[in-house]
Amino acid sequence: MHPGMVRTIFLKDLRDAIRDARVLVAILVPLGIGIFYSLVFDDDDLTTTTATVAYFGADQTTLPDALRDAVGEAVRINFDQEQSAEGVEEVVQSEDADIGFVVPAGFDAALEAGEQPSLQVFLPENPTLGAQYIAAAFEPAVRAMAGQEFPVAVNISTVEEPLEDQSVLDRLGLRTYMVLVSIVFLIAMISMLVVPVILAEEAEKKTLDALVLVASYPDVIVGKALVGVAYIVIALTILLGFTQIEIEMMPKFVAAILITGVALIGIGLIMAGLFKSANQLNTWSGVFLLPVIAPSVLVGAPADGIFNVILLALPTSQVMRLMTDATVGDSVFGGAWLSFVVILVWGIGAYAIVSWQLSRRQA
Repeated sequence: MHPGMVRTIFLKDLRDAIRDARVLVAILVPLGIGIFYSLVFDDDDLTTTTATVAYFGADQTTLPDALRDAVGEAVRINFDQEQSAEGVEEVVQSEDADIGFVVPAGFDAALEAGEQPSLQVFLPENPTLGAQYIAAAFEPAVRAMAGQEFPVAVNISTVEEPLEDQSVLDRLGLRTYMVLVSIVFLIAMISMLVVPVILAEEAEKKTLDALVLVASYPDVIVGKALVGVAYIVIALTILLGFTQIEIEMMPKFVAAILITGVALIGIGLIMAGLFKSANQLNTWSGVFLLPVIAPSVLVGAPADGIFNVILLALPTSQVMRLMTDATVGDSVFGGAWLSFVVILVWGIGAYAIVSWQLSRRQA
């Protein structure tokens, strides 16, 4: 292998890829999806009860703060202050708020004076769990504002599900899970669309035949693979920079992505040799991408028998397992060595076939 020739091929393909709109779209789509999911979803969405509370106060009141203190961490409350009592009733009726209340003038002062002021609470016909919890919290909240001791000290403890029984979503959170799936999508798009399109265009224009006359096929393979690796590194850096997900074991996380990227690039190069043109490859790419991306989504789902064996034999399911363990810093799945072996076997097999393809073309 000649480093100078590899560098020449790499730089040429890198420039050509930047000019191709199909390549740009293949990179930006999964990148945009990952950033979108990170903004829309929250890691606590599946584990924390949330509630929107609408209220109107005729004057200043500390009741919202007292309610938040009474509820504690059991419910995450979002308070929306309305302009009138009618406005509170309307948003509850339209289900834009889970529960609402109206505080009359002088409410706080009346409580401090030992009086019993009225408090109007609006609860929908079918209240959510968060609304029910907040409705029950009004009494202790008002007692606290009045300086009264609650009749009994209630200590609530959350009984957590054992770690081994928790799903991947439970351990990661919805936001982080979707970002990891987007990373697999990103790797697949670059490896099995961007790089193959470059090679297919060269084959279509007959420039690949000229290339293998002056460069050995290992030079061509390494040069093409480095283009994919470069785009994966750039796109991954941007995605992680935007999403800011917390990763406990970064070296393991990066190693899993790079090894998988190199392996899938090999599969992508095989695909490039199966089609006569870049447009044909672009048309059929979705058929090949679906079975590559789908296993990453199915990781952690109940699977038995032959289906589980098939799932464990695929590189994208294994990289999802590795990324999950690296993100939480724990052995959710374990068997990291086996995951790396599976991915390496796919990579070695893929590049062996690519070498055979190019050797035939060179001959």
